[in-house]
This record gives sequence, C-alpha cells and structure tokens, in this order.
Amino acid sequence: MKTAILLAFSLAIATPTLSQTTSCPVQPKLVKNVNSQISVDFQNTSGKQLASYKFGLTFFDSNGQAHSFPHPLTGNIPLRVQVRRVAIWQTRSSLQFLFPLAQAYLMQATFSDGTSWTDNGSKACSVTSVQE
Repeated sequence: MKTAILLAFSLAIATPTLSQTTSCPVQPKLVKNVNSQISVDFQNTSGKQLASYKFGLTFFDSNGQAHSFPHPLTGNIPLRVQVRRVAIWQTRSSLQFLFPLAQAYLMQATFSDGTSWTDNGSKACSVTSVQE
C-alpha cells in the first residue's frame, strides 16, 4: 500500500512537468540522495553549450510533506548540446533529508554565448525520483 501511495504521489508531481519539458533548456532525468552525496542526472536540451547551472531540491516524506534542501546545487562545467551529465555533490546535510521522494528542479542555466535562463518559480524543469 505504501508503495502504491508513493507511486501515485510521484506521478502526480511529475505529470505537470512532462507537458512542459520542451521549454526546458536543461532537463533533469534522475535525482538520488545516497551516502552523503546528492546526484542529479541531466541533459542539455537547449541547442547551445551550457556554461553553468543551478538546481534546487525538495524532498517529500511519507505523508507528502515537502522539505526544501537549504543549499542550491551548482556547477560550471561546460556541457555540449544533447549531452548528459551526472553531477555529484558531497554534503553531510543530505543525511537530514532521507525521505522517500526527491525532486530536483532547474533554477538557472547560463550558456557559453552569454545568455541565461531563470525559472519563474514554477519548477517546470524538474524530475521526481523514488529514493531507495
């Protein structure tokens, strides 16, 4: 029963995201919180080389209560068009967020041509993953 509830909750969160993925310059594919490290698997779908990125995280407990991670996850490794990357951040803070669901969402992306994209607060470019 608990698995069915988590699956239904995960689908409810992910459904609005699926319809808006075409406008996302960087699409998160998977997020994991394991062994004091958080990883986000994402793809550059912008048509331009990515220069830097910033992700936010929200974790959901078994009651559906949201818990925002206190730090953005940033990186500045160039990423060519259509290339996927798994970015990993070591942080002991992750041990306080061992909840069944994790959502990673793009907050900001900067491109090598000097342009940038910033989320309007909708968290439209996101992925929600079940944590094991």
